[in-house]
Amino acid sequence: MTEFEDFKNFEKEGWEERAYTYDKWASANAKQIIPTAVNALALSKEDIVLELASGPGYGTNEIAKISHNVIGTDFAEAMVLEAKKQNPGLKFEQGDAENLKYSDNSFTKILCTFGILHFAHPDKAIKEVGRVLKQNGLFVFTVWAPVQESPFFGMLAETIGELGSYDVGLPTAPPIDDFSDPDRALERLSAQGLVMTNFEAINNIFNIGVPANSIPQMYREVAVRSKGLLDSQDPKNLPAIESKLIERFKEFEINGSVSMPFPYRLVTAKKI
Repeated sequence: MTEFEDFKNFEKEGWEERAYTYDKWASANAKQIIPTAVNALALSKEDIVLELASGPGYGTNEIAKISHNVIGTDFAEAMVLEAKKQNPGLKFEQGDAENLKYSDNSFTKILCTFGILHFAHPDKAIKEVGRVLKQNGLFVFTVWAPVQESPFFGMLAETIGELGSYDVGLPTAPPIDDFSDPDRALERLSAQGLVMTNFEAINNIFNIGVPANSIPQMYREVAVRSKGLLDSQDPKNLPAIESKLIERFKEFEINGSVSMPFPYRLVTAKKI
């Protein structure tokens, strides 16, 4: 078994369970971010476009407003079914970003919003992007800012560190912040033959739409790793962990709804 294969299976199983709950929490934030990411593709109606880790199909739907030749792919069958349900008439296929079934030089543009963070072998996925992109094709992707800049992720990390444990048997994952640093992103892309043409740090405020006491539920329903981390804690410690999270998120609650920064990175690369 290759390195991080347990993590890959863990992620896939988690996302198979999360198609509906992810959309419930993420759709509003996606509507803020997806148009910006798609705009970076500089689309024309002639473009042939692939979306990786397409989830419920937010990016594919936005792309289809300009180019009708677009395919959304996700490794979770449940996500593909959810995308088809939400976007009738658009094309979605189950597929592994690390082993794409498409021929060399098939696409002019490729989009991946927040998917790279969930790939067990992101270098393999980027190599596949380079293979299926046409010459001068663009690859646009987004990743979250490092946890120290992101209260939503940082407060979970700090609370677990203070009241719980990270040593709970979760699969080892690749570094989560490699692509949020411009120098490392440049290095990783260059190693696979792509030229980074733009790296943008974007500040985004997201109104989650629920009170602070819903945050433990959100962590479980919106992401695989946060659910695994919480549910693997010692049951004696879990009430204190959840109470602390709620207390900390109260700082961001306005009129019964949490609103907080969700900074991210927008990266553009080109196949020369």
